[in-house]
Amino acid sequence: MRRPELRIPDPELVTDQTTLEAHCKAWRAAGTFAFDTEFIRDDTYDATLCLIQVHGEDGVVLIDPVDGIDASPFWELVADPSIVTIVHAGKEDFEVCLRSTGLIPRNIFDVQIAAGFVGHGYPLSLVHLVELLMRRRIAKGQTLTDWLRRPLTEAQIRYATEDVLYLPDVYRKLSAQIAKAKRTAWLTEELRCFEEESFYRVPTEDRALRLKGSRRLDGLGLLVLERLVEWREAWARTKNRPIRAMMRDDVLVEIARRRPKKQSDLEVMRGFPQARNRKVTRELLAIIEEVSETPKNEWPKPRERHEDSPMTKIMLDLLSAVTQAICFEERLSRNLLGSTQRLRDLLEYHAGRGEKKPELLTGWRGKFIGKRLVEILEGRSEIHVSGWPDELKLDIISGGRRSKRAASS
Repeated sequence: MRRPELRIPDPELVTDQTTLEAHCKAWRAAGTFAFDTEFIRDDTYDATLCLIQVHGEDGVVLIDPVDGIDASPFWELVADPSIVTIVHAGKEDFEVCLRSTGLIPRNIFDVQIAAGFVGHGYPLSLVHLVELLMRRRIAKGQTLTDWLRRPLTEAQIRYATEDVLYLPDVYRKLSAQIAKAKRTAWLTEELRCFEEESFYRVPTEDRALRLKGSRRLDGLGLLVLERLVEWREAWARTKNRPIRAMMRDDVLVEIARRRPKKQSDLEVMRGFPQARNRKVTRELLAIIEEVSETPKNEWPKPRERHEDSPMTKIMLDLLSAVTQAICFEERLSRNLLGSTQRLRDLLEYHAGRGEKKPELLTGWRGKFIGKRLVEILEGRSEIHVSGWPDELKLDIISGGRRSKRAASS
């Protein structure tokens, strides 16, 4: 028998400045609120903010910025360190804040990240997290809806309301669980990334290296590509168009590889309709000519691709298995620790081939797992397997003491 649809409270739709400022005053006094946003970025450089959903002590409020309401008073609350701002996967929402006001978010509690610190998995969707903690099912059927269209439909309003309706309760439950697990300091450290402007701005070098084929370029090619990445972004910003709509990634990489010197060299490139735009081609050729004069000792070094040795692969598999077993037993999401590359960085550093201290040896990661992995590498711990196949146990003997790590339930 199908369960009846859950009745949710009607939200208040805010369309005037005075009402918004009154709510902001109430949220400031309460010291905490949850929020989410709806935005569209299909045809523009910057995301177009369409709706801000807030759940405070006065219920759910939908702020409508489409008709010209100034949302700055709300963003000022997000940047206030004395107020707890609750979100789910909030990075993109905070990018809107940073772009709109230049303000950096403070005192953030992201329930998606918090859930991983107490064994609920990471990253979990809001639907899954609410069902897991609140035993409620929320509708998520408006993902591709046109949020700029007015008036909003009943389905849109319900969707927007449910995005924030349960966040305060999820926050309270997770806060209690994290405090009981004595991981509040770890979570605080992890959430501090939201307060760093660099978190929202990937360095040009990294953005260039993310393009397919970039790692095959020589040093001068990489330098040209970095400049082209910056040029394309500035062009997209000026035209208010999506970056990749201006010029395809593969074309950008190919130009950096070929480094054409004249107009005809660009015209013969396939998949490059911009070759007919003389203003664009002049700028491209000028960039290439300028960058080509850079002394070789100032070129970035191509990132060498090292093939893991057989023993390195074995050690990566071993450390990965130990890490997963410890995370399983101690109820912390393995994904919070990062990718396998971080294990590789740890191995390189321990072997004396890395200058920068790896992430797994710093902060909460170092306390939770890094030191234990180093003990294994240095032969100060032994690993014993027992109970296969029904009750598999991974026993780690460290300092003469044995601690059992369950590898499977």
